[in-house]
Amino acid sequence: MKNSLENVHLSIFNYLKSKAQSLEGKPSAQLLAYQKDQQKFANRKFSDSSIRELTEAIEQSDIIYLGDFHTFDQSTRNLERLIRILTSKRHDFVIALEFVHVKHQEYIDYFLSNHITELEFLESINYKESWRFPWTYYRRFFEIAKKEDIPILALNTNGSLKSRDHQASKVIAKSYKENPERKILVLFGEYHIVPDKLPKKVMEMTKKDIIHTIINQNLDDVYWKLNKDKKAINDKVVKFSKREYVLITSSPWLKYESQIYWYEHLSEDPDFDIHEYIIETGAINFSDNVPENFAFICDEVVKTLSLELSSDIEDFHLYDHIKLDYVRKEINKIKPLVLRNFYYDLITRGRSFKLPTSDRFFCPNYSINRISYLAGTHIFHKVQEKNKFDVYPTILQKTNRPNILRFFIKQCTIAYFSSKLINPYRKCDLYLDYKKLIRSKKTKDSKKRLYKIALGILGNKEIDKELLKGLRLKDIYTLARIVGHIFGDHLFAFCYSKGKGHEKIFRNIFKSDFSQENFDVIKDQILGNINYKEMSKRMF
Repeated sequence: MKNSLENVHLSIFNYLKSKAQSLEGKPSAQLLAYQKDQQKFANRKFSDSSIRELTEAIEQSDIIYLGDFHTFDQSTRNLERLIRILTSKRHDFVIALEFVHVKHQEYIDYFLSNHITELEFLESINYKESWRFPWTYYRRFFEIAKKEDIPILALNTNGSLKSRDHQASKVIAKSYKENPERKILVLFGEYHIVPDKLPKKVMEMTKKDIIHTIINQNLDDVYWKLNKDKKAINDKVVKFSKREYVLITSSPWLKYESQIYWYEHLSEDPDFDIHEYIIETGAINFSDNVPENFAFICDEVVKTLSLELSSDIEDFHLYDHIKLDYVRKEINKIKPLVLRNFYYDLITRGRSFKLPTSDRFFCPNYSINRISYLAGTHIFHKVQEKNKFDVYPTILQKTNRPNILRFFIKQCTIAYFSSKLINPYRKCDLYLDYKKLIRSKKTKDSKKRLYKIALGILGNKEIDKELLKGLRLKDIYTLARIVGHIFGDHLFAFCYSKGKGHEKIFRNIFKSDFSQENFDVIKDQILGNINYKEMSKRMF
């Protein structure tokens, strides 16, 4: 399957990058020059590094530059992680952000001092017109800054790309000269932080031997070189030099997918304000192209798993929170009442799911992880149909809880595997993470019980009525998600590293057999040859 995975990932990359570029239109001559310059620097030789080495470089630096792909939340999540590294080490530092214009510095200070509200701040800096990328990506920096008393600097100005670099370098250099003992953590567009752009200008401005570290994120060329050497499956740090690193925490096609979503909303509705919408509702609704993307993902998963499914794989309906009333009407048709209440509970908890009586899916708000997860669910049920197995009356309407749990575990395994196929860097809690949660005083006793049962199931515990005694259907589903996600995570790692031997595993998962014997075979095939009890979720 290794070659198959590579082909699928390349297909997804080309599809999404091409689509993003078509929406972006023809770049200006200066933007094109910046893009080519970044690609030139990205094509240099690099060597393996580590989070530890990167952390040491950060601690030694006066200025740290982190590249931002503005539509992609992973870029800003990594800044949050760097902030937490610096705060944990008790470093004195300032955060410098591109998205606020320098003339609005006073409003940053007012907001951090709680003199104005969040909405007043956004209105004061004219966020809707000046930036237009999701505010939720940046909000958390201000929350941390307030809590930790960290200053924030505005870096943006009007003008050409070169002019903006020049003006930003003046702000950074001034901050350094005024307080050379205080580190500066800079988040700026990825094209601007290559060595001969913003970092070079700051060096020239300070005229001192400052130490800086440049951190690029998810560079296409670096990813594909690592992928060729089978090194791109986990979070990865590589370095071009002692002062320049690349942090690979996502597949490159996901940043283009985020760009597509952003462009589609702007192009379909000129008055659409994603920032105002997210602030008010916290939800991102579907664009017209989401069904097309869902069908594309289904097709890629089917090809990867070499499944022979009829064209009715394309028969589906996706509904988001806007269609919630319709989804509720469909749920009201479900029998028995306990099953109906289960689906209502999924809505309350913001879960995505398949309606049991049709090929209709509810996804409260859009994300590539949710859509690809549902694609796996869709495929799992289509295989059951091909097997002439009707899930609704045979499993879901019955009271056999062990069978229901084993069914949901299988479904969640395929669903999570599918989401990993599209986003190989997706993470879930693993065995050691749940052990830690069980020991934590913050974890509720009811949750601890579920975690203990889940870890027991991964071990030698048989799934029977006694084990599940007193659990509600939503608890059964929570158990299935825990076990299924761990199965899916390890199954994807197995397929990526081994490239063969997976066929029997998938054959057993897709079987319409929900017995303990079948489950034990699957568990042994996935976990039997790995030390899963020593594994935990990655940091980045």
